[in-house]
Amino acid sequence: MNQKQVFLGILLSITALNLQAKEVDPFAINNGFIPPKNEYNGTFFKFNYDYPKEYIKPINTPWLEVLNGKPLTKENSYEYVMALKQYVGKTMKTFVMEPQKWNESPQTGWYSMLWAGEEISKTGWEGREAIYGTYTGQIISKDVYKDSGLTVDIRNHAAIYYNQTAAYTLHKVWNKCDKSKDICIPSVTNNEAQFPEGSIIVKSAGVTATPEQWPVLEGAAKWKIYRKPFNLKGTIEDAKPKLTDIRVGIFDILIKDSVASPQTGWVFTTLVYDKDAKGNNAWDRMVPLGAMWGNDPDVNSAKNPIQELMETYINPKAPAWTKVTLGYGKRMSGPFDIAVKYNVEVDGKMVKSLRSSSCISCHGTSSFMLNDDKMITYFYPAKEFNKQPWEMYTPGSKEWNEWFKNRSGDEPQSKQEGVIALDYSTFLEAVLMNYAASNSSISDDILLKWKKYQYFRSHY
Repeated sequence: MNQKQVFLGILLSITALNLQAKEVDPFAINNGFIPPKNEYNGTFFKFNYDYPKEYIKPINTPWLEVLNGKPLTKENSYEYVMALKQYVGKTMKTFVMEPQKWNESPQTGWYSMLWAGEEISKTGWEGREAIYGTYTGQIISKDVYKDSGLTVDIRNHAAIYYNQTAAYTLHKVWNKCDKSKDICIPSVTNNEAQFPEGSIIVKSAGVTATPEQWPVLEGAAKWKIYRKPFNLKGTIEDAKPKLTDIRVGIFDILIKDSVASPQTGWVFTTLVYDKDAKGNNAWDRMVPLGAMWGNDPDVNSAKNPIQELMETYINPKAPAWTKVTLGYGKRMSGPFDIAVKYNVEVDGKMVKSLRSSSCISCHGTSSFMLNDDKMITYFYPAKEFNKQPWEMYTPGSKEWNEWFKNRSGDEPQSKQEGVIALDYSTFLEAVLMNYAASNSSISDDILLKWKKYQYFRSHY
């Protein structure tokens, strides 16, 4: 993932730092593809980047009552996740279930990201979709979920929001942005990217299958998006966008809580759709898959596969389809996140499937380095992303285990001097890369390598 770090580092080190490329609009609401009125006459995504200019501490925090001043444990994880669901549900229930109403509302207290609207061909970024503000995600073969009845290849589309507390960090990072002057320069060299306590980031994702094509989605919330079609090779670039229904399958809640998680500072939680769960609606039937607050660095799951994880909780009652893509050693990773890599090379041998990542190991790579054009850290413990098939480090080895340590948000995985950590924010890293790519001084060779990496990362 630090390949994005490379691009930003290059940009921040050159004299054009104070200039903004004109061909990309950092304030763009969407990627410019708008459905015609004869196809869609509903509401559209609103872009709220009026970030708070001071720290706003969350009030009425039920998750802290669960902790009672002590770190999170597997025993109280379910209750903790449900407390978070209760807290965000006051507004997020509308977001998930009533897209039109959400778009019409002022969305007070929730914010989106700059530098994410427009399509940026150099990096492969497809921009923010116009109807519901979603981003294109992973493409997954039907074979991954064949046991739960999936009959078509699917693509994940996700929407991401930041609460007021987290948005204060976005203010610090983008405090030099001025739309009237067409300037939007990041500030990241003095820990601006570190999120304060109580920061909450939510990501809800849906996939392109219908309930007839994948029965587990029966009764799930439905969103409309306007995107180009895809195949297993990626987006079909010469195709026209079309209206597509997606069904919501996951809802992630990430929270900066150093009481619950004193080592990493973060708790990653995932709700998944369970058509058989009790409840009156799709939001009620979003149940905990689990929670993760550390990488369990003392558990070498390759050498001791039966050793119990102590920093991941998986709900035993979560539906079976949601556990197919759990990460290394069954560390938590939500459906559609591709913690399992397929057809990779390990020690000179081809491996059909390999659990290679987790929520925190992936996000923990978020960083960049100034004045360096080398690829540094990837999402996965792969030796080189620019090769197909991927050659992975030996699971459980010293090199592999670098991805499964507990680090604070200001400590990068790389030990090279000058690397800046981004506090587990892969999305922030992605948009900083978009900013970097807007400068023509970044070589086409580096960008080509990045696009290849993106392809291999986001595909089954």
